[in-house]
Amino acid sequence: MCKQHLFIAFSILIILVRFSPARAQVASSDVLFARLSTSTSRMAYEQRGGDMKEIAPLLDEAGKSAAGDPVKSYRLYMKAAALMSGAKWTPDVELATALDFSLNAKIVGVGDYLQARATFLFDAPAATNAPYRLELDIVKNDNAREASVAPGIVLGEVKTRVGGEMIGLIFDPSKLVGPGLHLIRATLKNNQGATLGQYYRSFFVINDLNKRLAAVEKIIELLPDNESPAAATVRYYLETIRLARHTYLGGSFQNLVGLLHTAYRARGLALMELMDFDAELDQATRLATALKEGRNPLADARGHLRLAYRSSFDGKLVPYRIYIPTTYDKSKAYPMITLLHGAGGDENNFMDRYEGRWPKLAEERGYIIVAVNGRGPVSGYAKANGAEQDVLDVTSLVQRHYRIDPNRVYLAGHSMGAGGTWAIGLEYRDRFAALAPIAGTRPTPQLETALKSGRRMPIIIVAGAKDALVPVAGCREVAEKAKALGHEVKYLEFAEGDHISVVASSVKDIFDWFDAHRKVTPADR
Repeated sequence: MCKQHLFIAFSILIILVRFSPARAQVASSDVLFARLSTSTSRMAYEQRGGDMKEIAPLLDEAGKSAAGDPVKSYRLYMKAAALMSGAKWTPDVELATALDFSLNAKIVGVGDYLQARATFLFDAPAATNAPYRLELDIVKNDNAREASVAPGIVLGEVKTRVGGEMIGLIFDPSKLVGPGLHLIRATLKNNQGATLGQYYRSFFVINDLNKRLAAVEKIIELLPDNESPAAATVRYYLETIRLARHTYLGGSFQNLVGLLHTAYRARGLALMELMDFDAELDQATRLATALKEGRNPLADARGHLRLAYRSSFDGKLVPYRIYIPTTYDKSKAYPMITLLHGAGGDENNFMDRYEGRWPKLAEERGYIIVAVNGRGPVSGYAKANGAEQDVLDVTSLVQRHYRIDPNRVYLAGHSMGAGGTWAIGLEYRDRFAALAPIAGTRPTPQLETALKSGRRMPIIIVAGAKDALVPVAGCREVAEKAKALGHEVKYLEFAEGDHISVVASSVKDIFDWFDAHRKVTPADR
């Protein structure tokens, strides 16, 4: 692209977005995760003897503003986070929280252009150390530089910048790095060269992207079978890859804005990609080719599988993950666990995080485990948005396609997924033999009503004494109440456990609990 055309592209980009309302730049999910992040920081800050005199009012006001003014709420949470980290609240520090750094796509083909953009989430503060700039570097996971994207994004004088205004550049990443997954780091600096903040986004460069996509699309268009698990999975891959070429289709926590995303990344919570797009394009090719030849490519598949189905709720293609033991024998019936991820997560969490303990124990104990998408990262597993139906559909789907013992189907979930485990597990208790809510148990009138009705169930409740998001006192209260109401309860509390660590720490205990319990049928009585 020549300099004249590049200048025109920049100008169009800025004109299109600079007057967009700031409110549209901060989503409700950003506010939610800003609150959760500061709640975690607050526990540690108070344990260090930190003074909450200035910070507590900020958090209170942020909570009150969340629904009516998400931008204000976000700003207050970020100020509180900065103060708890020991930073002084200066215009330069506030400027770092005012910016979001983004890419227009998650994947590009060799020779394709990628847009890197700085967006002001709200009107810029009166920062005086101009000119400001974002230095752009493509880095490895250890932050070692692979290449620089010159000249970076020049912000210049920022005092007049308004919320929604965007500045960016367009570049061809394949001229700087080879095919594969890459990480771009944007470093905000002032006129003195001081680093004010860093932002990260990842992207894939894929060889022969257009050619490979077209080849699979040609095969799948001619297939008579559109609804089998393999056919639905191929269509999901194609749909997702096409979408990732035009939007930043991030994995868990990767679509959070600005420094909030950086904070979650630093905690190891924004590192998982939605998928390896290059590898899954190869997988789509293999599946489509097998279907064309009249073979079922999933008939003998074992280990980790990434699949999709068409939802009975709205007809959309929805992904799920499943682990089939390598020793799976179709002549035997297997126990099964349906797993519900927490807020911010997706179907990959239980399979790829938590030290890999869930699939490892599934292999050792001879379980089939399936992790649902839940129709998004913050669905709450509600009826209205199809998330509850996703849990039921995927459970039924696995039972149809694999040999599952109907009396050994279990439900477990973390955080938001624990809430879903309580709600779905008790409403549809005839479908599950036992439940395992992890770090997400709270006393509510709805839960008490559900516990009082229907068949009493075996339930293992997992909690961490150092969980900053789910008070352990509430977990203890529910455990005692459930016991009093006749449910068989094991309460497992980890003295050093926090909101995340207990998911890995409790795996063996949960499998032990499920091993010891099967659904009681009339014939067993």
